Amino acid sequence: MVSRSFSKYVGSGNDFVLFDNRNRKFPYFHPHLVKKLCHRQLGIGADGIILLECSAKADVRMRIFNPNGSEAEMCGNGVRCFVAWLQTLGFTRPLYTIETMHRILSTKWENSVVFVDMGAPQDIRWNRTIEFLDQKLIAHHLNTGVPHLVIFVDQVRSVDVELWGETIRNHPMWAPHGVNVNFVQVLSEQKIKIRTFERGVEAETLSCGTGATAGALATAYLENFSEPIIVETKSGEELTITFAREDQTFSKVGMTGSAYCVFNGELDLAAFC
Repeated sequence: MVSRSFSKYVGSGNDFVLFDNRNRKFPYFHPHLVKKLCHRQLGIGADGIILLECSAKADVRMRIFNPNGSEAEMCGNGVRCFVAWLQTLGFTRPLYTIETMHRILSTKWENSVVFVDMGAPQDIRWNRTIEFLDQKLIAHHLNTGVPHLVIFVDQVRSVDVELWGETIRNHPMWAPHGVNVNFVQVLSEQKIKIRTFERGVEAETLSCGTGATAGALATAYLENFSEPIIVETKSGEELTITFAREDQTFSKVGMTGSAYCVFNGELDLAAFC
């Protein structure tokens, strides 16, 4: 038996399985293994698998894999879970830099709450028209670590997120890689409610940190709102998004929220290969 220890963490409804790969224990980590580990009936069940690795550019490196086996650029809620988990591995400093696929993120840990410096959003495209089910939707594109569309609706609870999300996520406009799709309802000047269809999970999730960030920034720009903006996710938990606005762009974007351990375990990885 090839036994490996793991931890399962949750950040505002997003759940992740985390492995310490600093000693390269998983040379055979591949899509088939990821799919089985994330499967909620045949595996542990998760919205993603996270690996801790050594980094030459930052304090640590984080790799994250989607349930469909693909490797993601980054994940906001996953970063918060990652930082909370580091506290159990002997990382006791409050500040860390984390290498992700394309960015180095700065984070802060304090009293079970994690702040993530999300960096400036890229590839901002306001007011894009998408033809969908014989109607035209206005969507706003921001890359907040991964690409997101934001669509504003009157009542987010009435949206068929699975149907709309899957269709728009695979729209030719966003080929070949697709896009995450967020539906946002403005509740007040400082608060929004959001539901997200996540690329890679290929379903609606209870929360998405990069999606919450994209939704908050789009709201700030279109509604001329100031920071902070509170984002209520489908799980009912809230994320706080802070930023500095510069006309149509943003800087100093931060996300704050909690993350906690669900359980720790031992896994026979050979049984999944």
